[in-house]
Amino acid sequence: MQQKELRILYEDTSLLVCVKPAGIASQGGSIFQTDLTDLLKTLLKKRGEITGEPYLGVIHRLDQPVGGIMVFAKEPESAAALSAQAASDKMKKCYYAVLENKPVFTDGELINYLLRDNRTNMSHVVDEGKKEKGVKRAELSYHILEEKSYKEQKVWLAEITLKTGRHHQIRVQFSHAGCPLYGDRKYNSTTEGKELALFSHYLEFVHPKTKKVMQFDQKPTDGIFSLFFEK
Repeated sequence: MQQKELRILYEDTSLLVCVKPAGIASQGGSIFQTDLTDLLKTLLKKRGEITGEPYLGVIHRLDQPVGGIMVFAKEPESAAALSAQAASDKMKKCYYAVLENKPVFTDGELINYLLRDNRTNMSHVVDEGKKEKGVKRAELSYHILEEKSYKEQKVWLAEITLKTGRHHQIRVQFSHAGCPLYGDRKYNSTTEGKELALFSHYLEFVHPKTKKVMQFDQKPTDGIFSLFFEK
């Protein structure tokens, strides 16, 4: 990916908001592919505004196959303030996902308890009373927006608001509910496509310096999302 393709939605001396393309790591990419954090640092260096290595604090991450809006801090103080918002679930995040099955209810909440398996890099739903270390409550709300036909099957567009931020949360919870995400072969999708139909479209937080409420919204138009959103 070339730097000219990076979409920066907002930037000032404290932070930077951009759209992460699907298929690139947020941070810590492989030796064969540069991650988004390094690409942004290279862009800041090329501007010539900063001497030495630029500071870029990673506040939250999106899984490599997931695209969407991310915020980075450009100074340690802002990183601490933004990270505190993210840790306390005060940073609002909404996603679009395409589901292979329709939930029983058009509007609803999913509440589960998840346990992450670092060996397989997967999370699993466990019983609420399970006392095993690392079990975390996961909660989200959703609304089914539209139904379409795609490659001889029906799919449903859902808007999802995270109330907690857990590893693979959306993917695990909807798979457990019998509605796996289109293209999510890791969590029981039946589709053969390589695309994972999940996009972080809305991000809201309080600016660490101005205290202004910052809101960003983007529509995904690539892959299966082109059924629902025009470019």
